[in-house]
Amino acid sequence: MIKISDLNTDQRLESLTLMPDYYLQEIFTRDISNETTAKILVILSEQSKEIILSNLNTVRKEKISSLLESYFSEQLSLSTIEIEQACEALLDRVENLVKSGFIRPAPTVEIDDSFFDLSAEIKHFSDSLPRFDFNQNDLHDLISWWNLAAKNSKKLFGRKPEVQNLILERLDDTFSSSIFRLSIDDASDMLVLKESKKLRTRILEDYKKRVDLIEIFFLSINSKQDSNEIASKLAAFFPDNAAMLSRLLKHGPLLLYPAVKGRLPPEDIAMSLFKLKLIEDENGQAEMEKYTQKFDDQFFNKGLSLILAKMDEKYLRKILAERKKAYTLELEIKMKMITDAIICIRNNVSPYILLELMSSYTVYDFQE
Repeated sequence: MIKISDLNTDQRLESLTLMPDYYLQEIFTRDISNETTAKILVILSEQSKEIILSNLNTVRKEKISSLLESYFSEQLSLSTIEIEQACEALLDRVENLVKSGFIRPAPTVEIDDSFFDLSAEIKHFSDSLPRFDFNQNDLHDLISWWNLAAKNSKKLFGRKPEVQNLILERLDDTFSSSIFRLSIDDASDMLVLKESKKLRTRILEDYKKRVDLIEIFFLSINSKQDSNEIASKLAAFFPDNAAMLSRLLKHGPLLLYPAVKGRLPPEDIAMSLFKLKLIEDENGQAEMEKYTQKFDDQFFNKGLSLILAKMDEKYLRKILAERKKAYTLELEIKMKMITDAIICIRNNVSPYILLELMSSYTVYDFQE
């Protein structure tokens, strides 16, 4: 194991941090991994470390800082050869950027610092980007939000980490925040797509169980089934249905505030539906409706409106079945759209292509 204090100062690459921020941001993209970046920072001065870390988004900055702590405390071993290899990878990266024309010699005419000051643009972007939860947004709003994020990611030259941090901060749903967080780390496109597919599958499985529970609840309510029958039907959707039935019968009556919301697991949805049935048995549908005023599930709210309208069972079954398919398909489309948008943003693809990709899932062209 090498002692960090024994490193020769001749190895330092302090001159790297004299480059403008937009060069540093391009040098330390995901092509220079978190681990490689940490090994390079080990031999830099504190000031140089801070300059480089300030040009990374919060996801990478936190991971690299954690690696640095582990190297300095010698919790992780680090050899001179590893550091040399990391520095060689960095120099190769810089050389490639010079050859491609991205890094150019300093201009002979001095450029005023105000030319690169995008503080007003960053503030405008922050003010115009609302919080995002795809469960609460329709397709048009979803496309509009990611279009705004993509355009600002591309145009705010030299401020990409701030833009990435701001986008991540505004993402409220688990799917979007998880996949975007992965995309601004050092993961490959293939890994981002793989994780997106895995998370989509899990979310869809939960959602299908959720809408199945809601559907059977309303059909049972409509056919005047008693609470024990409804409990049995709700429990049947779970692997250990006997244990779930016991939970419903034991804990359902004790639930104070039933809720049917997007962030709740199927088990909690079943418990809330059973509690609503108990409320209906005791005080009628009008009282049950009072407990549903803040429910944000579209499928539940539509089903409730049909029940209150005394819909004929034949049509109720058909409408619920078709609505269930439509909402499930829309959920899948939204997650595919978001994945496409995230991949486009991370690869600096034209916002026009992003718009066309997202609009391709719909029957209309997006109009800004």
